[in-house]
Amino acid sequence: MSVRKAVIPAAGLGTRFLPATLALPKELLPLDRKPAIHWVVEEAVASGVETVILVLARGKEALLHYFMGNPSLKGRKLDSRLARWTEEVAQLRSRVELVAVYQEEALGLGHAVLQARSVVGDDPCAVLLPDDHFLPSPLPALVRGHDERGMGGLALRKVSPAEVSRYGIVSVKKADAPHFILDAAVEKPSLESAPSDLAIMGRYVLPRGFMRRLADGRPGALGEIQITDSLHAEAMEHGLYGYQFTGTFLDLGTWEGYLEANARVAGSTPDLAARLSNALANPPGPMPAA
Repeated sequence: MSVRKAVIPAAGLGTRFLPATLALPKELLPLDRKPAIHWVVEEAVASGVETVILVLARGKEALLHYFMGNPSLKGRKLDSRLARWTEEVAQLRSRVELVAVYQEEALGLGHAVLQARSVVGDDPCAVLLPDDHFLPSPLPALVRGHDERGMGGLALRKVSPAEVSRYGIVSVKKADAPHFILDAAVEKPSLESAPSDLAIMGRYVLPRGFMRRLADGRPGALGEIQITDSLHAEAMEHGLYGYQFTGTFLDLGTWEGYLEANARVAGSTPDLAARLSNALANPPGPMPAA
């Protein structure tokens, strides 16, 4: 059975982006003109997904409202350059079933994904983290890996020694880069104990029955259910497919990363690149202290 469902965890409070996130979900902050939630739903649909499950916290219903459109614009004539954006959202919404579930407590990524169990059941599913943006997407390769090998799949990225302790790190059983067969996964190991320098990034394909494995997982020291623990058990028992991503990775999870991501995307457009270069060369002067 191929991957037709995707889970997008979006229950975080976005405290790193305060005060902007006091009233606006972080996932609605734009990368270029489209918010992060648009990019990941679009990516899932392009990979063959038919049902997207948004895992929300109470008060983040604006993420659903985004795809429903603004009734105030109905019947209003817009400039063609603006109308294309509303049409793009409507077309995306028509191609996918959107379902919302709630995570009532922040108890880890594994717990967030588990909230989608009532919709996913025992089916395989993709998981996309909105904070991680990839150009191009590694998800099609993960779906193919699942279909061809019958394994769950992880997007991997080679990280520097200083970054190892920030990520889940995998152990490689068989390598034919960019394709790997994995036999272990460790959450945030020390550099000395890390089995490799390949880090798990925010695109997963979870195999059939994985929700049962997550449900049986034991909370860690902080009372959180980490998905890496269940991935480790899956890798040891059945193996996991890993795909090493070597394209452009943009980190939308921090304010500094978010600003850099927008600058890099703008820099890929000639007219915006010129304006951006001019703006950076001519700053407005001292800004008020944060």
